Amino acid sequence: MPTQVQQSARRDRTEDFELLKRVADGDMTAMKSLYMTHADAVTRFVRARVRDDAEAADIVHDTMLSVWRGAKGFEGRASVLSWILTLARNRTVDHIRKQARVTLGAVDEDIPDDDPNPETVLAAAQEADRLRACVEKLPERQRAVIHLAFYQEMTCAQIADVETVPEGTVKSRIYHAKQLLMRCLSMSATK
Repeated sequence: MPTQVQQSARRDRTEDFELLKRVADGDMTAMKSLYMTHADAVTRFVRARVRDDAEAADIVHDTMLSVWRGAKGFEGRASVLSWILTLARNRTVDHIRKQARVTLGAVDEDIPDDDPNPETVLAAAQEADRLRACVEKLPERQRAVIHLAFYQEMTCAQIADVETVPEGTVKSRIYHAKQLLMRCLSMSATK
């Protein structure tokens, strides 16, 4: 029996497919709904690779324009979000090549606001800063899969679609990234 989360994911996936079909037919309202549904995820995805907010916003805009133009070509082999993130990845790579420099960046992290204790908030902020610094030190490929797996909560199969690599490669990158993160975090804790 499917869990409530699985049922919700199926419902979301069906809604995304329907929205994309309407976008393919030129429905601007559907495009706006699709944009509102996925813009935050796409922005976080791009922002994890590009340090400059203005550049990231341009890439997100170009990605959504590609969604509008390419909706008719969507084959349905992956989820709509995976397809959009693949477009975003391609736009990001194009942008980096044009800039002739690698500008990959920090991961967004929210600090819980339900704990009014200033010491706890400060400790959490320091831990987040340590983690962010360690993630930034990862090689780009490992940083990308960590972001997709832990911040976008994608499966290895979905990440493989987005990164256009075999699923085993994704698992290997995640494993090695975790090892590097543990080493980095333990070294920064002793300082």
